Amino acid sequence: MLFDMNNQIVKPEELYARKKRRLHGEAISTATARHSHGFAAIHESHKDELITYESEGLVVAISGGGSLEQSHTQCQEARALVGTIVKSGGIIINGGRPGGIMGATTSAAQGKSIGVVFTELKKEIDGTSPVAVVNSPQPRNEILATCAPIIVVFRGGLGTFQVLMRAIVHLKNREYHTEQPPQLLFVSNYWIRLLNTMMNLGTLPKEFVTQLHFFNSAADIINTIPQP
Repeated sequence: MLFDMNNQIVKPEELYARKKRRLHGEAISTATARHSHGFAAIHESHKDELITYESEGLVVAISGGGSLEQSHTQCQEARALVGTIVKSGGIIINGGRPGGIMGATTSAAQGKSIGVVFTELKKEIDGTSPVAVVNSPQPRNEILATCAPIIVVFRGGLGTFQVLMRAIVHLKNREYHTEQPPQLLFVSNYWIRLLNTMMNLGTLPKEFVTQLHFFNSAADIINTIPQP
C-alpha cells in the first residue's frame, strides 16, 4: 500500500487520472505518444510563454546521466524498467538525448516515449522517437521533475541532480497544495550518501525525503507501482 506526503493512500485511479499543467516556457516543437494504458503530450499553450503538459494513465518520467555506457548496470536496469512499463501499455518521458540513461530508455520504449530537449540540443535528436523541443533547460527540468504521475531518477550528474531536487521539493509542496495530483518518486540508491550529507548539514530537512522510494534495481520499482 502506497502513501503520499499527507499519509493518504495513493489510489491508482487518482494517480493515473487525466492531468493538464501549464509551465513557463516556449514549445519550439511538440510531441505526443499514445499506448493502450498511457497518453502524454507536450505542446504550446493558448497563452503566450506557456507550455502545456497533458497525460493520462501509466506515464513514467525517467532521468539519469547522459554519459553512461550502455553496458552500465544503471542503463541495463533502466531498459528493464522501460520494457515492463511498455508491455503494460505505458509511456516514457525522458531527456531526449541519445546517450546514457536517455538513450537506453528511448531504445527500450520502441517509439512509446517522448524526449524533451532544449533548443541547443536539437542537433542531437536522432528522429527515432517523438521529441518535444523547448526554449531552455528550465521547462525541460520542470517537465521531467514535476509532471508525470511516476518520476524515476537514476544516477547522473549535475543536470540529473537538478531534476532530483526539483522533484523532491514538488512532492513536498503537495502538503500545502492538496489539489496537486498525487505522484510517486523513485530515487536510485546512488543518491543516498549525498542526501544524507545534505540532511546532516541541515540543508535538506528529513521530512523532504520521507516519502521517497529508493531503489537498487528495476524490480524494486516494478513491484511497487500500481497497475493502471
